[in-house]
Amino acid sequence: QAQVSGPRRKERSPRVLFIFLSLMMRLLFLFLCSICGASGTQLNSPSSLGMGAPHGEVLGKPLDRRLLFMDYMPQYNFVPCACAKCGTTSMLNFIYQRIFGQQWSYNVSDNSLDIHNVFRDMWEHNGAQQFELVWDKKQQRKLMKTAYTFAVVRNPILRLISSFKSKIQCTTGRHKGDPNRASYVKQLRLLQGKDTNETCLDLDTFAQALADIHSKGRAQYLNDHFLPQDMACFHTFHPKKWDRVVEVGHPDIFKILAWKLKHTDTTPLAAHQSGTKVLLTESAYKALQKITRREFHMLKDYLEEAPLAPGDRI
Repeated sequence: QAQVSGPRRKERSPRVLFIFLSLMMRLLFLFLCSICGASGTQLNSPSSLGMGAPHGEVLGKPLDRRLLFMDYMPQYNFVPCACAKCGTTSMLNFIYQRIFGQQWSYNVSDNSLDIHNVFRDMWEHNGAQQFELVWDKKQQRKLMKTAYTFAVVRNPILRLISSFKSKIQCTTGRHKGDPNRASYVKQLRLLQGKDTNETCLDLDTFAQALADIHSKGRAQYLNDHFLPQDMACFHTFHPKKWDRVVEVGHPDIFKILAWKLKHTDTTPLAAHQSGTKVLLTESAYKALQKITRREFHMLKDYLEEAPLAPGDRI
C-alpha cells in the first residue's frame, strides 16, 4: 500500500552548520581585534620582536602568526623583526632609551609589563603609539616596498641551545632558570607525544624532543623560542626581500637602529648572556642539525659566525 506523506522538512547539514558557526566566530574575533586596534592595541601578545607566547597556551593550536608579524613603527617608517633569542631585549631597550630618553623601569617580573609587549601603553610617546601591528597582507606587501625593513637572525643551532639554557635546562649553581620552566617542558613533551612530570631536561633529551616534534609535522605549534626562523619573520617574505638582514652581534645593528630613530648615539647595549655552558654531544648535534637544515639553507648568506661541532661547550 502506497504511503502518502506531506512536504518533508529540510534538515540542516551538520557540516553546513559547523561552517556557519566557524564563520561567525571568525567575524567576532576580527571585530574584537579591530576594537583593540582602535583603542591603542593593548595586546599582551607575542610580537615579531621576540615576545614569548603566553604560558599555558592551548596545545595543538599553532601560534597566530599575525601576532608574530609585522611590527611597524609609523613615526620612522620602520619594520624591525627578530626571532626570540636573537638579541631582542637589547634591541628594544636601545629603541626605548633613544625614544623616551630613559631606561625601561617597569616591573620585569610582571609579564604584562615586559618590554617586548610593544603594543602596551608603556610604549606610547607624545600621544603616539610607537608600534603598530599590521595584519593585512596587502598592507604588509606595501610596507615591504615602502618602509625600511630590518631583520636580525641567528645560527639556528646556537639559538636553540640558547633557548634550552634559558627555558629548559635543569638548574645548576647560580643558574636559576625561567620561573615558567616546568610549563615550557610540559608543552614540549606533550607535542612530542609524552605526558611526563619533568620540570627540566638535559640537552640530549631536549634535542630529541624537538626532532620528534619536527618528524610528526608539529613544528608550527612550538613556542616561539623554539619556532624555526622561517616560520616567523620570514614566513611570508624571504630574507632576500628585506632591506637588511644581519646576524645577532653584528656591529651594524645599533647603527641601523640609531639611524632609523634619527639619533646620534649608536652605543650598543650589552646582551644578556647565561654564565653556564653545556657540552654539545654528538647525538644532540645530529638531532639539531637535522631539524635546522632548512633554516641554514635560508640564512646561509647572512651567517658569519663559525659553525658549531660536537664537543663544543656553548
